[in-house]
Amino acid sequence: MRHTLSTIFGAGFTAIVCWAFGSLAFHALRIRLARLEQDLLAAVVGAAILSAILFWMSVAQLVYTPVLLGVGVFAVAAGWWYRRRDSAPRLPELAPGWRILFLLPFLFYAAVYLANSMAPEISPDGSTYHLGLVYRYYRMHGFDRNYVTFFSSLSQGMEMLYVYAFSFGRQSAAATLHLLSLMALAGLLLCFGRRAGRPAVGVMASLLVYLSPVVGIDAVSAYNDVGLAAAGFAVFGLLEIWREEQSDSLLIPIGLAAGFCFAIKYTGGVALVYAATVVLWERRPRALWLLCLTAGLVAVPWVARDWLWFGNPVSPLFNRYFPNPHFHIATEESLRNYFRTYDLKTFRPLFYMLTTSGELGGQLGPLFLGAPLALAAAWTRFGRHALLACLIFLLPYPSNLGARFLIPALPFAALAIAEGIKVLLGRLTRRSLFAPVAVIVTAAAVLAWPRVINTYRAAAGGWQIAHVPWQAALGIVPADEWQLKYSPVWVVARMLDTFVPDGQKVWSSSPVGEAYARTDVRVSWQSAEAEVVEDILYTATRNTFRWRYDFPARPFRQIRLRQTGAAGGLWSIAELHFYDGGREVRPRLLRASPNPWDGELANDGNPVTRWRTWESMRPGQYMEATFAGIVSLDRVEADMPADPFENQTRIDGVEAKPQITENPADPNARMQAIQAIRARGFGWLLINDDHFSAADILANPERWGLHLVADRGAARLYQIR
Repeated sequence: MRHTLSTIFGAGFTAIVCWAFGSLAFHALRIRLARLEQDLLAAVVGAAILSAILFWMSVAQLVYTPVLLGVGVFAVAAGWWYRRRDSAPRLPELAPGWRILFLLPFLFYAAVYLANSMAPEISPDGSTYHLGLVYRYYRMHGFDRNYVTFFSSLSQGMEMLYVYAFSFGRQSAAATLHLLSLMALAGLLLCFGRRAGRPAVGVMASLLVYLSPVVGIDAVSAYNDVGLAAAGFAVFGLLEIWREEQSDSLLIPIGLAAGFCFAIKYTGGVALVYAATVVLWERRPRALWLLCLTAGLVAVPWVARDWLWFGNPVSPLFNRYFPNPHFHIATEESLRNYFRTYDLKTFRPLFYMLTTSGELGGQLGPLFLGAPLALAAAWTRFGRHALLACLIFLLPYPSNLGARFLIPALPFAALAIAEGIKVLLGRLTRRSLFAPVAVIVTAAAVLAWPRVINTYRAAAGGWQIAHVPWQAALGIVPADEWQLKYSPVWVVARMLDTFVPDGQKVWSSSPVGEAYARTDVRVSWQSAEAEVVEDILYTATRNTFRWRYDFPARPFRQIRLRQTGAAGGLWSIAELHFYDGGREVRPRLLRASPNPWDGELANDGNPVTRWRTWESMRPGQYMEATFAGIVSLDRVEADMPADPFENQTRIDGVEAKPQITENPADPNARMQAIQAIRARGFGWLLINDDHFSAADILANPERWGLHLVADRGAARLYQIR
């Protein structure tokens, strides 16, 4: 019961604080809207304000529960005081039939969704990095500048709200707060239909989104896609009101909501693109500065943080244009290429996979197979606005084909579909739309039920709500028992906290349930630091090739090895040796391009560490050695683990063809690798059975200098001796 109450309080209090900040902003700007509409929009705009406040509190290390409580109580008291004094108009009444048609599926699935969000958080990303970051900020009372990973450098507008909810209700409160954003989105869609005199369109569009299977599972998890959709639709709705009233005071909440979209996720920047497009279309270019200024108040701090801390204003993306030591270009490009295709051989079944089979991470719902009907919405001004918003919010989608990345555009698609159906039925019959809308809503409700989803999804398709875990939500089933059954990453997190002393770093080959772990974990691909460790493990079990260049003795102060090949692999050098006859000459400095930060790995005397370009091999890449003075050299030897047939390394100014021989495996390489990893601050390795090194380490951990401490399922924890 304590879990249930804390979850409800954490999520509910955070939502009320968001509403309070938004209400205060609306009051200060003298914005008067219909009561329900204003309350819902105030909650979204207030979320942007609270998120920005939490950003600066995190920078200042002021994230303490009493401080957060005090801020919230003050905001709620002030917001409630001004709400009592403000009068508000009313939206056109919703007929009883439409009200019942909306409320029945809404309330029924609200219970289903709440049971899932209030149960212990087990979603793949929510329990690993979304709430992993939140838990870290809660423990550290703000940002941890020394923790640099792929996800920690992204904008985290929604995570800031989760920090607030987490402080009072822990992990499930954050997930339930995300669910509240879906409920707000459904309410906004309904209010928008009522304002436009289209109750049928409002009811249909609202429930098409609300009952979408992928929207449902995303909303009950501590993700951010539904939160982005709610903020994006708030931008759209406020712009429609601005078009009617031409009140520039509305541009301030519009800008705050648009900036919040970017703060939630970089791709949310299209909300500002849409808002700017509408402002320019209405021939109000002077209003653009106010829109951009207010958006910048929420968005720019994240850009500034990344620029100052990580050397890249849009970290961890576009590292080719903003080179830095934290993230590798090759990894970014590999991820980008995968997400653009998901290794699909053809895109012809893409629409069916997204709507029905669910093979791309869930399904929008079979009813969205009727998306072409949205084209009929172009007959009306209302429909054209929805279609334009849908097209702009779809712009980022090709960068990731997963179904949930369509969620921000889904409200506009649903509006356009509903308007298109209204237009087509209006041309065919003059009868009431209630019956066909009731059929569509009923079909959506049936098709969203977990057992029904199982009948039409592909065998391997689907991230979906599987059941109604009301016992876990109410605390009847203990949280630990629930996690033990359904969350392998939680089991591993508990193992880490049990065996790893505080303050010691763990390298892991796969994600861990960091939402529940105090242990400092670095996952293999999520940063350059962790990826170099993975590379050391890889090099320890692979042979290298020695490239020997002989040439007449001549003086050098600097000597440069240059890549002239253009193969798809990565150029790397484990060790460089320079000779004058039989005497080795050590360079004073190694300078490399690209990846200058790891250049000295080719001169550290350890054959299992190597400098790599971490981007595709191309002409012009180089490794340059500088000596203390002018030295005489007649031979250069380079140990390069890469395939010699891809590599075309030459020495500038020297006519010498390399002699390539394969180096015999060093029996001490594994031990050297582990010592190199220890030197990087890691005392523990967490290796999953599917990792390339798992079998070799398990067969003889002593040969590596490791001690097997514990294992849980497919994960094994080793301590470095």
